[in-house]
Amino acid sequence: VQPMLDAVCDYLPNPSQIENTALDKSKDEQVVKLVPYNSLPFVGLAFKLEENNYGQLTYIRVYQGTLTKGTYLFNSRTDKKVRVPRIVRMHSNEMEDVSEVGAGEICAVFGVDCASGDTFTDGGLPYTMSSMFVPDAVMSLSIKPKRTADADNFSKAMNRFQREDP
Repeated sequence: VQPMLDAVCDYLPNPSQIENTALDKSKDEQVVKLVPYNSLPFVGLAFKLEENNYGQLTYIRVYQGTLTKGTYLFNSRTDKKVRVPRIVRMHSNEMEDVSEVGAGEICAVFGVDCASGDTFTDGGLPYTMSSMFVPDAVMSLSIKPKRTADADNFSKAMNRFQREDP
C-alpha cells in the first residue's frame, strides 16, 4: 500500500496544479477561478453523505480557504448558515479529530444538514459549484412498504437516499 500512496503523491497533480472554478451567483453565474490558498475566503463542496451512529457525516473537499471547528458555514443552495461542531479526518474506519483543514484537503463534519453536491462558503462569497454530471435515468420504478406500519421508516430511508443522490 505504501508504494502506491507514494506514487500518488509523486505523479498525480497537487491542488495548485488544477484549475477549479465556481459560479458567482451575484454576477449572473459568471465563472470564477478558485485559488487553493488558505488565506482566501472558504469555499468547499459536500461530495458524500454517510449515516452512522452519531448522525449524518458529511464529506467536504476544501477548494479555497480554511475550515475551522466551531465556525459557521453558508450553504449556497439553501441560503442557510450552519455551525460546524466537529471536524474529522478519515483514515479508513478511524476518525482523527482536527481543529482546522486547509485548501486541497478532504474532511468530514458532523451536524451539517445538507445534500450531496451542496457548496459551502464562509458567507462572504455568493459562489456555487457545479456538482458532478449525472446522466438522465434510463428506467424508473416505484416502491412502497409492504405494511403501512413501516411507512415512517420507509419515508426516512427514502429521504436519506435523496439527500445522498439528489
